Amino acid sequence: CKPVMAAFTKGLVEVCEGQSLDKEYELKNKVTIEDYKLMIRKKTAAMIEMCCRVGGYLGNGTKNEIDALANFGRNIGMAFQVQDDLLDAVADESQFGKFVGGDLMEGKKTFLFLKAMEKAKGNDKKMLLLVIKNKGIKKNKISEYQQIYHRLGVIEDARKEIRNYTNKALQQLSILKIKEDRELFSKLADYLISRNK
Repeated sequence: CKPVMAAFTKGLVEVCEGQSLDKEYELKNKVTIEDYKLMIRKKTAAMIEMCCRVGGYLGNGTKNEIDALANFGRNIGMAFQVQDDLLDAVADESQFGKFVGGDLMEGKKTFLFLKAMEKAKGNDKKMLLLVIKNKGIKKNKISEYQQIYHRLGVIEDARKEIRNYTNKALQQLSILKIKEDRELFSKLADYLISRNK
């Protein structure tokens, strides 16, 4: 029971730190992709990592199995958050269940926004800087920013990042002895990153 409580407490502390960074980044004008990854690593990824680690303990896994499950959770959590950012930018609203572009309207510094900031020049850069200056955009401007994302290739950059983290997660599963367990986690990963809402 002690390792379960320790894993749970560590996960909870990290999620709080990640949430604190998220709030801090809302006020900062300069946030890097590395800053963003640290934040989602401590927030979304830490929560899934903790759940997988606790599950490993409760399932009487070996140390190697528990560590592999935790690494699976961390990487799938990273993929999940970038997928979430991607869906907010370009999802089909009829399937998404809410309007697309909420992150832009709130001026959130998502993976796509920060990648666009890295790549943009000229007018695209000016438009992106306005999001920071004005702490968001109006709903009627969303399509203009979606076009910037497409033009700069950040939609594909996000998809590559999702695939990269998902592959890292799936590599961890080879340590699990039972085929059904590997298949279950593989299906979970597929569901999380192929979701459209």
